[in-house]
Amino acid sequence: MSAEDSGVKTLKQLEDELEVAFREGEVGETALLAWESKARFPSESAVASIYIKKLLRDPYVTSISLEDFKKNARSLRDEDEPEELAKLSAMGLLRFPAERYLSLSLLEAAERLGKKEWMEPVIRPLGEPKDGDVVLLNVVASLENVLGNYERAKRLFEKLRLEAPDDETIVHNYSAALAGLEQYAEAISLLEDYLSRSKTPREYVLRLLPLYRLAGLDSESELDQLDRCLFAKCQSNEDARVHADLRLFLQDFRGVVFGLTQALQHHWNPEVAFELAEAELVSDDIATGLERYGVRFEAFPKLEWYKSQAKKYAGQYLNDELLFVWGEQGIGDEIMFAMFLEAMVPRVKNLVIALDSRLIPVFQIKYPLWTFVDRHNLPSDLPKFDYVCPLGDLMVLFLPDLLEKGHVFEQPVIAPDAARYNKISQLLAKSERPRVAISWRGGGDNANGKIRSMLLDELMSGLPTDTDAEVISLQYDENYEKEIMMNGDRRVAFSGLNNRFDLEGVFALISCCDAVITVDNAVAHFAAALGVPVAVLIPAAQTQFRWKQSAIRQLLFPSARLFIQGKPGDWVAPVEDAWRYVLQTSSSDETRRY
Repeated sequence: MSAEDSGVKTLKQLEDELEVAFREGEVGETALLAWESKARFPSESAVASIYIKKLLRDPYVTSISLEDFKKNARSLRDEDEPEELAKLSAMGLLRFPAERYLSLSLLEAAERLGKKEWMEPVIRPLGEPKDGDVVLLNVVASLENVLGNYERAKRLFEKLRLEAPDDETIVHNYSAALAGLEQYAEAISLLEDYLSRSKTPREYVLRLLPLYRLAGLDSESELDQLDRCLFAKCQSNEDARVHADLRLFLQDFRGVVFGLTQALQHHWNPEVAFELAEAELVSDDIATGLERYGVRFEAFPKLEWYKSQAKKYAGQYLNDELLFVWGEQGIGDEIMFAMFLEAMVPRVKNLVIALDSRLIPVFQIKYPLWTFVDRHNLPSDLPKFDYVCPLGDLMVLFLPDLLEKGHVFEQPVIAPDAARYNKISQLLAKSERPRVAISWRGGGDNANGKIRSMLLDELMSGLPTDTDAEVISLQYDENYEKEIMMNGDRRVAFSGLNNRFDLEGVFALISCCDAVITVDNAVAHFAAALGVPVAVLIPAAQTQFRWKQSAIRQLLFPSARLFIQGKPGDWVAPVEDAWRYVLQTSSSDETRRY
């Protein structure tokens, strides 16, 4: 694969973009492109040298002191702005070459942005790290890992462990070097030894799972043995948390409930209490789980963005009183909780509902007599409410009764905009090929996001190469377009929409598909609410009561079919089964959509 095919820019591309950025007055972008051109092609980029001289005469650039560069870099790191951090750090390095803090800031941005081509040029000017320089030793050793120089990385990490034996980052990186050398037993022993001391045990388990497989071990047996030997007695808060995490990977939800209960007895933590509520729901203790579900606002205070002195709604029938219901979580959760608005129709006449603005059109059509407002930009003339209710509490109030009565929500829960549906269906050529929308990532960059997500090629590996299917990406994060191009699978097409913000278009496109195959993210909720057959790929190591509690799933998502990992971290079988299901569904005359 050439540099251009891999997404790495050539010198000509860098210089062309550099001239455009300078002409448009984008100082930060100009600085970054000039730095990259000079750093990666030190003896070739005459153009970069010219623009670097121009930047170093720019009053704005010259007015910033080194301390200001460092201060601003710290702020951008705290604000999680890797692109801006890269621009600022590059600008600073043009004025203060090889400045250590700015170099490490640019390296951090490179790691966050997946820019491996920046890493070696960033570190090279800092020189060979000295013994005792833990930070630079770790940076250089980690870079050797990235470059595949595992033997040198191993030697550096062995030196680092003498300097900082309890540094978890060093442990993680050292285990990666050992894995690169196929020394799996040593890597496993290292991680297992530190697991009991970690504040992030789930991260260790995520690292151990592929190592168990590479070493030819049964991951479930290894995790179970690890738990029984070290953590099952839950003698401390830390042991109880690790026990709960390990039982979660093993899909033992009663074990999860026990571990979290023990953890709360050792130390009260509202986030743990919320995890317990979800585990109780999936363990069929629905009443207890719902009663505890209110702890979410203590666990995540930002969710409770609307506060009022009005009375809290308790599910009663209201006559002339005015009720305000406000959405509180992500857009997928808003759709799920908004399903319970159906139970409000006979109860409340005067209702104002604050939702994500992208959802308002579909729910306004469904409930034309109620008022919907943008939760992120509330109108200034809102009336005085008699009662208020967070959207998630509708589930708490009405779920038990709906389950007891075997209620079935009206399907589909939402419908696409008719004009957008007609336009998109006309743009899509009528075809006998199955049309399947896909999404393979969700949940962010944290441990939960990593657990529920996969790579595009992992998802596409389940589609037989001799199957002629029309596959459309509904992935909505920033890097998906680059990933599709780098994956090089011509079967995957872009939607032609802004998948994150143009939800009317996304809903219309989903409704034009025969089926959807997705991980547990907003797309799964969209497809289920639209009544389109959807195969949802579910990891072993998450609670996800909405999917794994069968009665709740059947109530909320009757068009969804689950494909759950049989072994923690192993997507092969569920992906193959999911593709088999959606292709069979697509071939049915009853489900064909054009």
